[in-house]
Amino acid sequence: MDEPDPFAELRRHAVIAWDLDDTLIGHPASPALHAFIRATPEIRHLIVTFRSHRVAETIWRDLKGPERELFFAAETIDDEVAAQYQRLHRQRATGLFAGPLCAAELVYLHWKGAVCARRGAGVLVDDLTEQVRLGCARHGIVLLHPDAFR
Repeated sequence: MDEPDPFAELRRHAVIAWDLDDTLIGHPASPALHAFIRATPEIRHLIVTFRSHRVAETIWRDLKGPERELFFAAETIDDEVAAQYQRLHRQRATGLFAGPLCAAELVYLHWKGAVCARRGAGVLVDDLTEQVRLGCARHGIVLLHPDAFR
């Protein structure tokens, strides 16, 4: 019996959003993901990363796989949104802050899903599923972990 194609779900979408760190870069499945991107120029590929605006220029330097031309855009999170979330996340981890999620956390947790919806991506491949699940669910974005492509 033939093994199921792990890329079948991706082929159903005209636009695919990709996380960068620990997905396209630094994940055991990265070479397979790069090969898929190179093999599907008919699909529009988008990078959506929690890297902030101030480090956005490092994306193309660090992405040593598919050529830049294979991606129609790269979206980075606003510096202040990222900083607020990280500050609150650290406070929660140390017990200094508790309770329901606050507005700053929700903005961060919904950001990738909102970008995907705005850019027409129906699927996001991302290793940080817990940090993107809310936004993907809200916007009807299929969320896949890169482990699915090993």
